[in-house]
Amino acid sequence: MKIKRDKTVGIVGGMGPHSGCDLFEKILSNSSAKTDQEYISVVLMSFPSSHVDRTSFLLGETSINPAYSIVDVIRKLEVSGAEIVGISCNTAYSPRIFNVIQNELKRVKCNIKLLSMPFETCMKIKREHSNITRVGIMATNGTYKSEIYKKQLVDLGLEPITPDFEFQNEIIHAMIYDPEYGIKSNPEHIHAKAKVLVKKAIEYFKNQGAEAIILGCTELSLIIKEKNIKGMEIIDSTQEFSRALIKEAKVALQNPKELSFLTN
Repeated sequence: MKIKRDKTVGIVGGMGPHSGCDLFEKILSNSSAKTDQEYISVVLMSFPSSHVDRTSFLLGETSINPAYSIVDVIRKLEVSGAEIVGISCNTAYSPRIFNVIQNELKRVKCNIKLLSMPFETCMKIKREHSNITRVGIMATNGTYKSEIYKKQLVDLGLEPITPDFEFQNEIIHAMIYDPEYGIKSNPEHIHAKAKVLVKKAIEYFKNQGAEAIILGCTELSLIIKEKNIKGMEIIDSTQEFSRALIKEAKVALQNPKELSFLTN
């Protein structure tokens, strides 16, 4: 079952810095490789200071669109040999950012194949959880406002569940972004208040009848490790994206059964 050739995966990291590392780690942990040589090739580029905050742009707090700095990194990844690229930030897939990325890549004739984290995450539910119809979304305010997950779920015939903006801002967004207790501020040592807020968010979705919750921000998997909470499936966007990138990279398998682990 030797692999003739894998495509090289490129990761646009730095948004936040831990999320790029987490995506890389999940690519390794989801691999079926038995030797060093059987792992797919991955190039991770993390330039945190190059990218303005995606949510700040979407909320009008800055006029600088991070799409252009993201394109710069994608082009660097292409030069480095990457053929498939994933951006390790859900908010970067919001149309006002992602559409510009796609147009710029087309303009400069970049041949990279760019996968979508929200699309791959929602397809996981549709493909493997046919009994699930009501899906909660936990995400940043930028992703919340752009409704990218909401629209993806509706397109797939699923019912998205989102809180009102007050709850979204004071509970979900705060647990991610608050400068004192947010996950971004304390990625290595999750603050006690963030843990309290995540419990409130989970309880909210349970009370609303959610059958699954999408972790629609890459930082959320740093605080929510479980696969199922209170009977709700936890869909980790980073986990599902890593599997999609692996599947795309495995282009010349002698035995397609080698990809069977991706459905586990």
